[in-house]
Parts: sequence; C-alpha cells; structure tokens
Amino acid sequence: MCGIVGFNWHDQELLEKMMAAVVHRGPDESGCYLDDRVSLGHQRLKIIDLLTGKQPIHNEDNSLHIVFNGEIYNYLEIKQGLLQKGHHFYTGSDTEVVLHAYEEYGIDCVAYFNGIFAFAVWDSNNKRLLLARDRLGIKPLYYYARNGRFIFASEIKAILASGLVSRDVDRDALNEFLTFRYVPSHRTLIQSIYKLPPAHTMTLNGGEIRLSQYWDIKEQITGKSEGDYAAQLRSLLRQAVRQQLVSDVPLGLSLSGGLDSTSVLALMSENTSNIKTFAVGFGAEGESELGAARFAADYFGTDHHEIEVTEKDLDLLSEMVWHLEEPIGDAATLPTYILAKFAKKQVTVLLAGEGGDELFAGYDNYKLMMQGNRLSRLVPSAFKYNLIPSIASRFNESSNVRRALEFTAIEDKQAQYLSLLRLFTEAEQKKLGINHSDGSGNYFPNNMELLNRLLYFGIKTWLPNDFFMKADKMTMAHAVEERVPILDHNIVEFAFTIPPGLKLKGTNGKYIFKKAMAGLVPQQIIKRRKRGYNAPMDYWFKHSLKNTLEQLLHESKHNYYNKEYILKLLADFQGAGRAYALNFPNAQKLWSILVFEIWHRLFIEKRKFETL
Repeated sequence: MCGIVGFNWHDQELLEKMMAAVVHRGPDESGCYLDDRVSLGHQRLKIIDLLTGKQPIHNEDNSLHIVFNGEIYNYLEIKQGLLQKGHHFYTGSDTEVVLHAYEEYGIDCVAYFNGIFAFAVWDSNNKRLLLARDRLGIKPLYYYARNGRFIFASEIKAILASGLVSRDVDRDALNEFLTFRYVPSHRTLIQSIYKLPPAHTMTLNGGEIRLSQYWDIKEQITGKSEGDYAAQLRSLLRQAVRQQLVSDVPLGLSLSGGLDSTSVLALMSENTSNIKTFAVGFGAEGESELGAARFAADYFGTDHHEIEVTEKDLDLLSEMVWHLEEPIGDAATLPTYILAKFAKKQVTVLLAGEGGDELFAGYDNYKLMMQGNRLSRLVPSAFKYNLIPSIASRFNESSNVRRALEFTAIEDKQAQYLSLLRLFTEAEQKKLGINHSDGSGNYFPNNMELLNRLLYFGIKTWLPNDFFMKADKMTMAHAVEERVPILDHNIVEFAFTIPPGLKLKGTNGKYIFKKAMAGLVPQQIIKRRKRGYNAPMDYWFKHSLKNTLEQLLHESKHNYYNKEYILKLLADFQGAGRAYALNFPNAQKLWSILVFEIWHRLFIEKRKFETL
C-alpha cells in the first residue's frame, strides 16, 4: 500500500509538498517523475518486492510511468502472459505488471486485475493520463479539475496542500452526510474535490476528461442445488484467502470472533501456521467481542493479541478525524484506528473478515425489509396510508416507534429502504434546516429481486464510502495494509447468481455462507447470534462526550444547520434509559455531528488537531 499524488504540470516543490501530506501511507520509500506535462509522486509502503519495487516505475523505452497504490493478487499469472508476448521486466513488483498490462491492452487492462488498487499511468506518446480505481472502491482516489489544472491524490490532504482549492463546504454533500452519516455519491464535503467512483477509469487527454465504468454487478440467478452453491462458495473463498496471503512482510488477521473473520481464519490456517490475530473490545463500557475472539483464536491456535478501547481513548478523536478526512458517522472508526496502531507493532498487513453480511444478507436491515414486504401485503391500504401516518404523528420526531410506523406506510421500496437507513428523518431534517437528500443515484436497480436490490445498494454506497473509507484511512494512518478476501470480486459476482432465499432464509441471514463454512468453522460460532461492532456511544455521550459536543457547538461559527436542535437532542439523550438498542439511532446522530464539527475545525478552519 502506498500514497500517490500528481498533477498535469511541472512543479517539483509542489510535488514534494503533496507527497509529504501522505507520507504516513508510505514511509518506507519515495520517488517522483516529472516532465513538462505531468508530475507524479509516490510514497511507498513495502509489501511485495522489497528491494526493486521503487516507484514511479517505467517501461522499456520510458514512454510510460506509473504510480500505484494497492495489490494485484493475480499479478504473477498476468506477468507470465506478458512475458510470452515479449515484455521485459526490471522489478519483481505487481506495479510493473500493471504498467505492462496497460502497454499491451490499453485502458482495458483493468479487466485483467484481481486486487485492490488506485493508480495513475502517464502515457507520454499519447499525452494521456489514466486514473483507475478497483471494482469495489477498496482503495481511495480523489481528484480536482478546474481552470485547466488537474490534481489527483490518495488523500484529500494532499490536494489541499496544493493551495489551489478553496476550503468551502459542499452543501449538497453535507445534506447527503446528514441523511446517511456518510456521503454516498462521488462528492466530498469540500467543493470541487471529488472521488473517482469504484470500477471506473478516468482519462485526461488534451484538457478533455473522460469517465468510464468498466465493471458492474449483474443478477444472473442459476438453478444449482444448495450443496453446489455451498461447495462453489467454499472454493472461491479458499482461493481468495490463498491469493491474499502473498506478502514479503508479516501479516495477521483482525479477529472479532464472528462468522466472517473466523471463516477467514479457518481458511488461513489451511495455508499457514503461527497466525497472528488481533482483537479489540470495550471493557465495562459496552459489549465486548473479546470472549468470542479468544474462543476462535484458541480453537485455531493463533498467536493472539487483545486491546481495549475505553473512554480515555476519546482523546484521539481529533487525530482520528484528521486521518479520516471525510466525516463518517460510524463510531467503529475509533477502535479500527486503535487496533491498527496496536497491530503495527507486529505486522504490516491485516486481513479482515468483512463482506459476509454485505453479500449474504447478515444485517437486520435486510430482514426488516423482507419481513415488512411480506407483511405489507396483508395490511389494508386505507389503514396503511391514512391511519398509520396519523398515529405516527403523535410521537416525537426521533422516536423509534414513529420511525417504525412511518416505515410501514411507505409504498415505494426504494423510499422505504432509504427511510430505514436515514440518519435524521425528514421531519428532523426540517428542524435542522437542511434539505432532504436520498443520494441513491442509480444504485437501486429495478431489474433485480428485492433482496439483491438492497444488497446492491449497500455494495455501491455504504461499502466504498463508509466501510472502505474507514478501513483504508484508519489502517494506513499507521502504515498498515488491510485486505478483505470475502469481497474478492469473483465472490461478489457469484453471490448474485445465488437465489435470494438461500442468502436470507426466513430470518436466517447468511444461510448459504454458513453452509459453505460448516465443518471448517465451529458450530458455536456459526450458530452464534449476530452482533454488531458497536462502540458504546450511549455511555460516552452521557459522560465525557456530552461536554465535548456542547463546547464544539457553542464555539462553532457556521450556520449549516440548527445547532439548538442538536443541543436539545443531546439534552434529551441524557435522560434516556440504558437500552443501547433504543439509544443507538440517536447516539449515531450525535456522533455524526461531533465528527463533522471536529472535521470542520481541522479542514475548513485549518486548526491544528492538538489544539482541540
């Protein structure tokens, strides 16, 4: 993993300034290439080919140069084909394979790669700059284009370091953030800085920018037996884990003790011994997964390590937001940050078990939608569309009861699902003084079964803009690379060939995934009740975070939303009971506002995080 930066003119001093902004992503080595039309910079974290993989890398006649962030897991297979076609290599790196694949196949080279990546290729013969991002958006890539200036980077901080970008908040992106707790579109919260969408390439040629999508998920349900689906899924998972164990530096596993991470551990143990596992818990302040992780570690005989996140670690919030760069209302960001720092003492690569819930319907959202869809057919329309809204209006805007009733009364499935995901309800957004935004784009296709539409939406919005953003930024802050084998694109494609009823069977989520892992993972874990990775926000907001958020709001000088409404929500929260499940939605709202206020100080007001 690395940090990449660049722009479409020659400026050595600026390039070095931008590289310094992402040095934490690649502290091992740096390099640059400049000519009259382009400047490319690279900060390297050595993972594969430790001796000869310095970037930028060039081809035989120096007409092509590349800066690359990520891993291509099938690079040796691609390299063999390129050698047969007469290509010559001077390194053993996957980066050079990417460059020669471009030389051989052009922009279509991206279709050959199985991996996680963001890269830029300068083609001096064609005067073309190519940017590309992996299929699911696991690695980030940002860009700025205005007045003939084009800048790209792995992180927003590097683009801001150019001094060319005004630090203005994008109000549309803010509305999206206050709807979803992340920005689901190509926007960022800073005007004129955008994300290259997952599975897209972008070319800059003669001042013309072209954006092109090279991959998408298609529903192609097949008629295999349950046993055949389970066997093929098990085979694909084995292959993905085996490929992603390739590394010239120590690697380990982030272990929760849940089905997904334990499945990865089971498959890792088939290929290697003395596996290092790392787990995080929350002590007496909240639910802890340490016991389950310890059970899994003992079962597979790993070299296991644990750390607890407590209230004192909230001192790291501004540091965390600085590395996060984009506000995300997900409190799991903090333990991810702390775990990566902890694991870095022993490993440089961490595998993680994310993906089972997103591909095979493990979350409660999917169960609620499918159950609601079945029940909706039984409720008379007059009752659903007239009486229920009337009853709902008698409850407070932030009431879970009101939210449930309003959900029931919505006919359109896309609108109904978005109401389930929404951070603030439409009524609350009116009191906040912001516009409603669904941010759904074209991510709710009508040509799929309902469950697959829900899964597709999450894969296209939540995964790249919340989970992967959080995972990449929090691990790379400590120069740690995270890999997610369950989200290998071959597994994603296969998941959409499986009948929805084998993913969510009644209320049994991840049914086929459990079948695939039977005999490899202990039944105690397969049958274990699904638990979220939930930080104890309710405890924190009733203690130290109460004063922190109040101070931030009182000192804040912007007028993007009604701060008095948030202060009232915070005051009401203090009197809420101890039921975490009931407090969780409101705690998410408060956490999202807290993170935004810290972000605004750091990135808009340009304060140093040490002063917060």
